[in-house]
Amino acid sequence: MKAPAPRRLKNVRVADPNCADLPCVPACARVRSPIAILATLVAVALCGQPCPAWSQTPAPVTELDEMPSAKPQDVTRLLAKIRRRHGEDAVVIQTHLLLNAMQKGSVLATGVRVERVQEAFDKRYLLFVVETGMIFDDSTRDRQQRAQVLWASVMEPTLDRLKDGLQVEADGMMVQMEYHHRPYRSVSDLRGSIDRPGTPEVARFHVLAADLDQVVRGDLTLRNLVSRAHTTIDGAEIAVAPPRDDQPLTPGPD
Repeated sequence: MKAPAPRRLKNVRVADPNCADLPCVPACARVRSPIAILATLVAVALCGQPCPAWSQTPAPVTELDEMPSAKPQDVTRLLAKIRRRHGEDAVVIQTHLLLNAMQKGSVLATGVRVERVQEAFDKRYLLFVVETGMIFDDSTRDRQQRAQVLWASVMEPTLDRLKDGLQVEADGMMVQMEYHHRPYRSVSDLRGSIDRPGTPEVARFHVLAADLDQVVRGDLTLRNLVSRAHTTIDGAEIAVAPPRDDQPLTPGPD
């Protein structure tokens, strides 16, 4: 799915390759917990103003019956197809990849889709593709640091939802994250030139279910799991160390 042209209001797309795409709508994520999984992707259509950049804490969940004009039945039908095809965990993963990308620095269109199982590194992975809508300041965040921010801000909180481990018909999950990078001095500077997002870049995180099982047992932390995952950027494998405790975990300067 090709990302729409940059806009000042963010858009959301939730898709499955075998389902009809939902229309893009101006969106702002407001999520507290995964209790209403089917409602959360609809709930992002609620507000017409862009979310604050570099948001650190999720806002409250919005229920389906509070939706003023969206069509929750469309989202429910789409996610039901994803559940039947790939299982409940795929719905949870898709939901939270989208919401975490929106809350942790998205300034462009944001979208997520579930692809089919693909082979990589002699394993089979269920592929999720995320248009993060993020633009990184590459004067302060190099290639590895960009991957560290993506892991800590999007992957970690998503994987944290899988309390019983990863249950899909594959050896693991592969998350492809699409984003841009360019130099800028501040968020206001970035928003003033949002029509120039910079250089596109694609990171892929390959997470094995067996490694996530170690996290569930308490033998490994989600932060350190990044060292176990195979990570590629623009197709080239890269070793990604866990980010430092004092390392900024936003796409750019405040």
